[in-house]
Amino acid sequence: MLKDELKESQPLFYHIIFNEFQQHKIPHAFLLNGKNTEKPLEFLTMSLLCDQTIACETCISCQKVQHHQFADIIEIDGLDESIKKNHIEYIQSTFKKSAIEGKNKIYIIRHIENATKEAMNSLLKILEEPIDGIYAIFTTQNMNKVLPTIISRCQVIDIRPNRAADLKQRLMQQDIDEENSNILTALWNDIDTILEVDMDNFTDIKVEVLNFIDDLFSNRENLIINTQIHLMKNHNNKEDIKLFLNMLIIALKDLFHVKHNQKALFVNHVEKFQSFQYDNDDIIRKTELILDTLNLIDYNANIPLLMDSMMYRL
Repeated sequence: MLKDELKESQPLFYHIIFNEFQQHKIPHAFLLNGKNTEKPLEFLTMSLLCDQTIACETCISCQKVQHHQFADIIEIDGLDESIKKNHIEYIQSTFKKSAIEGKNKIYIIRHIENATKEAMNSLLKILEEPIDGIYAIFTTQNMNKVLPTIISRCQVIDIRPNRAADLKQRLMQQDIDEENSNILTALWNDIDTILEVDMDNFTDIKVEVLNFIDDLFSNRENLIINTQIHLMKNHNNKEDIKLFLNMLIIALKDLFHVKHNQKALFVNHVEKFQSFQYDNDDIIRKTELILDTLNLIDYNANIPLLMDSMMYRL
């Protein structure tokens, strides 16, 4: 159950929530700080609506939350669009009406750091005059961008990132080999996201990364043509190229690790990496070039041209 998972992976979060709910001292607003907030957010939402002390995960209310079917919940995500004053006004106008489900009303704002100043000021007015039965849950990955006056009116809970070792173990229990488990946990820190990855596509891109590394250090004259014929022909969409570049950065870091007798993530290719000739400064320079390309990719419609430019510079 989610409760058992959070007791182990998020002990601080679970301890705070359990104590507050058990003592009936529930704050009107929570701020979850970190990159791994979805499961704590779901559990907290269920707990605010469940008839038990904390979420039982089996009652109708908990089930409705899990399936995004609870009528008296408003969800806004600052990643979808900047949170504006009209979003806060919508919350206010909607919650003036009677509860449809007959229980608490909850508004959830993910990535609250992406709210405009006007939206935060409007939100502050709500928080300054809390109404019984209405609760707020906010998430952020950047506390520095949240108004201190909002933070001061919330129960702030720091959410721990998933530990790579725990994720790796869980993936290997799913019959994913050690090398792929290493790379997957370096790319993503959430088990549910990883298990949704198209492994055939992932494996194809990993092969392209290994071929690219081989050409880069052993057959430079083939680098551009091989990349154009294989990678850019079969994986020319933005998300695949971003995955390729992120995996390529991991491989370059492994070259550095192998040279200094440190543990590599590409565990099946250590001997191959040891056969290449390179110096530390060269690896650092190449990694920086790839990072530059990765940062530009969302703002550049011509991905093939961007990739060609990167390869010439490499």
